Order: sequence, then C-alpha cells, then structure tokens
Amino acid sequence: MSIRDVVLDRPDGVPVTSARGHRQILRQPLLRSALAFCLFEAAYYVAYRYGMSFGQASASPFWFPDSVLLCGLLLSRPGQWWVFIVGTMPIRLFSEGAREIPFWFLVTTFAIDSVRGLLTATALRRFLKNPIRVDTVQEFGIFCLWAVLVIPAASALAGAAARHALGHEFWSAWEQWFLGNALTHLVVTPAILYWVFGAPWKSSTPSPARWAEALLVAIGLLVTGYLAFDTSSGHTGFSEPRFYAPVPLLFWAAIRFGMAGASGAIALIASLAVEAALEGRGPFTGQSRADTALALQHFLLLRAAPLYLVAILSEQRGAVEKSLRESQDRTRLAATAAELGLWEWDIVQDQVWFTNSGRIDLGELAPLNFGGFIRLVHPDDRGAVGAALTRAMSGSGDFESKYRILLPNEESRWVVSIGRVEFDRLGRPVRLRGASRDITRGEQVEQQVQRQRDELAHLARVTALGELSGSLAHELRQPLAAILINARAAQRVLGGNGADLEEVRAILGDIVADDQRAAEIIERLQHLFRKGEVRRQPTDVNELVRQVIPFAQGELVRTAVDLETDLAAALPPVSGDDVQLQQVLLNLVANACHAMADGAASRRRLLVRTSPAAGAGVHVTVSDQGCGIPPEDLERIFQPFVTSRSDGMGLGLAVCRTIIRAHGGTLWAENNAAGGASFHFVLPGSDGS
Repeated sequence: MSIRDVVLDRPDGVPVTSARGHRQILRQPLLRSALAFCLFEAAYYVAYRYGMSFGQASASPFWFPDSVLLCGLLLSRPGQWWVFIVGTMPIRLFSEGAREIPFWFLVTTFAIDSVRGLLTATALRRFLKNPIRVDTVQEFGIFCLWAVLVIPAASALAGAAARHALGHEFWSAWEQWFLGNALTHLVVTPAILYWVFGAPWKSSTPSPARWAEALLVAIGLLVTGYLAFDTSSGHTGFSEPRFYAPVPLLFWAAIRFGMAGASGAIALIASLAVEAALEGRGPFTGQSRADTALALQHFLLLRAAPLYLVAILSEQRGAVEKSLRESQDRTRLAATAAELGLWEWDIVQDQVWFTNSGRIDLGELAPLNFGGFIRLVHPDDRGAVGAALTRAMSGSGDFESKYRILLPNEESRWVVSIGRVEFDRLGRPVRLRGASRDITRGEQVEQQVQRQRDELAHLARVTALGELSGSLAHELRQPLAAILINARAAQRVLGGNGADLEEVRAILGDIVADDQRAAEIIERLQHLFRKGEVRRQPTDVNELVRQVIPFAQGELVRTAVDLETDLAAALPPVSGDDVQLQQVLLNLVANACHAMADGAASRRRLLVRTSPAAGAGVHVTVSDQGCGIPPEDLERIFQPFVTSRSDGMGLGLAVCRTIIRAHGGTLWAENNAAGGASFHFVLPGSDGS
C-alpha cells in the first residue's frame, strides 16, 4: 500500500485522508466500538422518547427502550454489558421525557429495566444456540418463555409496586406494565434483530420477482392498515371486518418471507396502529390513554404470536425441503460417481422409479409397474429376483440379488441390487428402496479368473494323476488280467470235447463284469481329466469320499497306509462341482500318504471324517499320523510354489484352497496333539447358508 492510498494532497498542500483511509480508520476496534455505542445511545434516546409519548407516569403499550437495550446486550460480550447499562442512565434520568416525574421513580424504573434486560440477555444466551435468531418452534417457545412471559411478569411486580406508590391500582398497573414489556419483545425486538442486524438481503440477493412480491405485500399492508386505522373517527372497537383486512397479507408475508417478513409486517401494522392510538383516531377515538394502550396491546398480541409461529414453521419447512433437495443432490452425485442407480418401488401403487446405472441406459421410459420391470430382467434370472423379493417382503426386509438386465439394443448387463423394504404399522410391505450397480465388467473379469482357476486346477489334477499313475495302472491291470485269464479259460473249454456250455456262460459273465469294471475306471479318469465349465449341483460329500478312495488305492498300497473312514449319516448336500471337490480330497489324501511314507508302519494310519457343520454345512477332515507341520508353515503351505518335496510343484494345496474358497468354504491345517497333521475344509449347504 502506497502513501497515496491514505493521504491525498490538496492544492494548498494540506494532506487529506482518502476514502480508503477513512475505511481503514473505521476498522480500528476502538473507533468501531465508540461508533456502535453512539448509535446505541441515539437509538435508545429515540426509543425512550417514543415510549414516553403515551404519558409520563402511565404505562406505554410498547416499552421500546427494552428492545434496544436487549439487542445491544445480545450483540456484545457480557463483559461490556455494564457500559450499555450505565449509558442509558442519563437518558432515563435527565431527558425531556423525565420531567415532572419523581426522581425516586425514575431511579426505580431504571433499576427494574436494567435488571430485566440483563436477566433476559443471560437467559437467551444460555438457552438459545443463536440468541439473535429463532429458527425452530422450540427456540421460539424458549424466547417467549423468558423474554415475553417469565422475566416481564416478575419485573412487572416491582414496576406495579412503584406505580402503586404513585396512586395507581396494583394489578391494573401490573397488567399494563407486563403487556408493555412483553409486547415490545414480540413486535419491536424481532424487527430490530431481523431487519437491522440480519437484513434478508445480506444473506442472498433476491430476484426481481421476489422484490416485486415483497413490494406488493408492503403496499397491501399500508393500504389495508390505512383503511383499518385512519378512515374513521368514530369509536367502533376492533369488531368491524376492516380491521381483519391486513390479516391475509400478514400471513402472506410470514409464509413467503419467514421471520423477516413476519416481523417487518407486524412492525408496519404496529406503527400504523400506534400512530392512530396517539392521535385518537379510528378504533381508539374517545378512549383514555390507559384504555388505548390496553386495546392496542391486545390487538397486536393476538396477531404477533400466531404470525411468528407460521413464519417459523414456514422457514422450517423450507429448510427441511432445502436440506432434502441438497441431500438428494449429494446422493445423486455420489451415486453417479460410484456408477450407482437409485430405484424405488411403491408396492401399494405398483410404481417403479429408477435412474440409470453405469452403462445401463434404458432411455426415457414411462413409469413402470413391477411387471414392466421384471420384463427387463433376463428370463434366466427372473426366478432368482422374484425369490429374493419374496424373502425380503416376508422376512427381515433386506433385499439383495444379482441378475442381468436386457437393454433396448438386446445387449445384457450384469447388475447387483440391494434394498430395504418399508412396512406399515400392520407389517405389510409398502415400499422398497435401493441401489443398483453395473457389475458387468467385474463379472467378465471374474469369469476370466473362474476360467484361469479352472485351467490351474486342471493342470494340478493332471499332475496329481501323473503322480498316481502307478495306482491307476494297478487299478486297470487287475480287470484286464482277469479278462485275459477268463478268455484263455474259455478257449480251453471250447477246444475240448464235450464243451460245458454252462461253464462257458459263467466265464463270459466274468469277462463282462471285468470289462465293466475297467470301463468304470476309465470313465472316472475321463471325469477327472475333463476340462470344461464348472458345474454346480447338489453333491453328496460322502459319495465323493467313496469315489476318491479307488483312485488313491495304489498310493495307499505303495506307502503301506491304512485308510479309515468315519462318514456321518444324513449329511446335507453341498452345492459344488464334484470333479473339483474330488480333486481336493485326492490331493489331501496323497499328501497324507507322502507325509507318513518314512514313518513307522504302526503309525501309517489315515482317517477321513465327515460331520455336519454350523449353518447346514459339511465339515471334512483328513488326518494323518506323520511328522506334522512346522507351526510357522501352517499358513505358508497354502501359498503357490511352496513345497517340502523335491519332486513337487507346490501347487496342490494352493489350488485346493482356491477351489474351496470358490465354493464359499474355508480350508485350513493344524497339528494333532498326538502327532501328525489334520486338514479341514468346510462347505456351505446347497441353499447357500
């Protein structure tokens, strides 16, 4: 900043302060405080003169100084309050309005008003989040409780006692004093707070239409107020319809412009009414000052309180609607960023509303019913979606389903949807809200991974079968050798004289049986060597164990291992691919045989056990009596290419865990207390539990 920004040179060489320099000076805290105090003093002086205009020792319908003092206290720090109290003393004791009033009365009323202001400011600061605004009905109730009822009623006792000493009737004086103090905080205080310190145009710039509407309301209030208070000189009270003409405009201001509109409107009507009361016009014609003040108080009191309630409720509704719109906008933005589609099904009206998700663009569709929505679902997936909806509406209310959506261009996209059902008081489903996400890309990646996993599993299966080739050769050698022996025996029988046809038939039956046995072995080999898509179906785990034992028979004989089975009866079926599950069992049995190959003959015992698991699942255990697993390797052995065998690839257990996890189960190992190790895996039931 240059010196020229602060000081300008006059032609005569005398420096003058620039406009920017003035602003900088006014920003100084001390000067700003002094200016604010001077404005407070001027406002309090005008309010005091206006409040005393009804009479010197009589009660005013509004005690305006209360509003100015309270606003000054609320807008300053408590440590500065004494300055405002002391600053009002000269005005109360020595102004023109204080002439011919006993000095003791002036001192007494000054003390009463000061204490009332301090108590009111303290209570509002204590119980309101923002003491210069009321944003809720609860806050308006707190404001009225302390500023309009409790503190004015209590202070009115002292004021009535002082006026009683001047010859006034006590309870009449109390009523006038109380209503004057209460009404000023209903009419004047909100107008000062909202139009002086919280002007509506400070927070936002109203549109031209908004300005025009506000101007129309103001003109309407002026016209109806003039008709109500300035067009008749005869006393008629407030029973004529013309006195209710401003009421619709008052509510218009409250509903459309909130507390700012309500406080401004009631202040405008109050100013017209007070002017008519001071001049004795309209409904105040021919009344005494006391009766005029009382009539004015009742008239405005019955209009101010309901009007503020309407204004606050209107503002609350507007705030809720704004918050809801902002929340919806944020939700839509978050949903768009996360490629989520939002949807809602009005079950009672059978109307479905949704937004597009990811690459799923269904275009501009008319509101759908449930039938229209279900036609967008792939035919193969409609049953699963319907079953998930039935479970949600008849159970806990949680909905989750994965399905395909058919797009207008006949392309299908995978979608996962989750939602929550809303129920009425009778427990009937009335609405389902949720979100959907396009998971087509993930499904494609996952399918490429179920394929890579299958390739790896097939490779491991072929490797395992290669290791068991001796056992498989033994399995095939037996039926083939039997066929050969029986065929030669049949030749000898047929080559002799008087062939025994019955004996030949028996030999041919043995040949057929051995051939079928060999065919079954070859079929099982083809089954295990099969390379194709994983097929999930209900599977009997006990039958899988029985099918695996013949494949492992040669390895069991080679390593001199005794195999025992303990198969639980009535096990629930599991949903799985029997080839891959056979591969897991075969690998675990083969590993157990290798672990016991160098052990004592008496400890070469292998146990395969099946048992029910929690949640309708099946628990399978393969337990050996070998050397066990080092504790630090209990988890490491399931990593790829980790093996303790010199001729092993280190893929067997890694593939086994991958297969079990793909089936929704878990596989782990632990050492036995008596030696050896046990491998466990748990598979969920075929119902997915």
